[in-house]
Amino acid sequence: MNKSSIEHQLADIRRQLSETESLPLPTLEIIGQSQQERYWQSLLVYFLDPDSPHGFGSDVLTAFLEAISSHPNIAFDTPVHDATRVTIQSEVPTGSGPVDLLLALDDEWFLCIELKVASPETGDQTVRYASAPTIGDIVVSEHAGTAEYVYLAPETAQAPSSEEFVDVSWRHVVDQLEDVLHDGQGQYPAKSSAQLADYLDTIKRTLNMTNLDGISTETALYTEHFELIDQLTEAYEADKQRLFQALEEAFFAATDVDPADWTVNNRGTNYINFYKNAWQNLDTGTSIEYEPHVHLKRDQPRIWLRLDIEHGNKQTIREEFRALLSDEELATLEANGWDIVDGTYAYFAKSVPIDFESPNESVQRATQELHQLGTVVEPHIDEVAAAHRHE
Repeated sequence: MNKSSIEHQLADIRRQLSETESLPLPTLEIIGQSQQERYWQSLLVYFLDPDSPHGFGSDVLTAFLEAISSHPNIAFDTPVHDATRVTIQSEVPTGSGPVDLLLALDDEWFLCIELKVASPETGDQTVRYASAPTIGDIVVSEHAGTAEYVYLAPETAQAPSSEEFVDVSWRHVVDQLEDVLHDGQGQYPAKSSAQLADYLDTIKRTLNMTNLDGISTETALYTEHFELIDQLTEAYEADKQRLFQALEEAFFAATDVDPADWTVNNRGTNYINFYKNAWQNLDTGTSIEYEPHVHLKRDQPRIWLRLDIEHGNKQTIREEFRALLSDEELATLEANGWDIVDGTYAYFAKSVPIDFESPNESVQRATQELHQLGTVVEPHIDEVAAAHRHE
């Protein structure tokens, strides 16, 4: 099937979707602003603030905090006995751009929240926010309470660049906020209840979360066009696999790399990693490796290069490694675009764009970046690893 035929069939699918009978439209959809992040943010802040004249008091805020704390990847589980003490700020300065939302309760905890609707993350902004020394009036290093970084986004969104941010879906939050309306029916001003319902309806419709009776139009279209969709999916996965294979070949094509010294683990659909055997299973339970990830489902396809120092007492290894890096070496890495992310897995990271017209050139550049990183860091990694070998 040629490109023109595929585009024609996809256009037909889009046309059929647009002709689907619609429910009454929420306000933001009527004015053509249903995907504008700033409006979602403004409305959320309005409903969360107990001092706003909506009549919900702190009920919406309490439900929102319960939704966040109930997420399986969130460590924030501090009960809020008096939600009116929670401060709520939007567009909070960090020194590296404003974060969308900051909730805090004295010195007990804070939630740094980045909201996404339709647009992807801009320039690895979550990496900057996670490493920011201050968020508004909060000095992160001096904060003794719980700190959580939340990436509130659609279920289909690409994961945040920073591993410090926990990916929480809008669906997870909406389900909890709807309970406010259901459980408090008749307790709140009718206009405010209608406004909150309209806001939640905007979220559900925009992110295709509305539950309808019967089989959805989307499912019916998938059934009708499954051969085309499967063909596109298979081509996508095959191209991704070829990119990983090309990364492996390009990595070992360097003249100063002896394949006998390295182990490669090619996961195909997720990532590939390279490591010397001496870098694994240190006496701290820590492993060190290069781990490129390929991201194609985004407006800016990229190869996300990482030097991972992970597992066990990784902080000891990271501190010893960092102590060996000279200021000049660190400045060189930063000048070449490497960021110290110091995340759950990654220590250094860099993004290399993928050119769909010349993917091999992108792969070559990515492996060159890894080897240039290696000339600086590998002697230090070897030294640290040697000091922590199992006897």
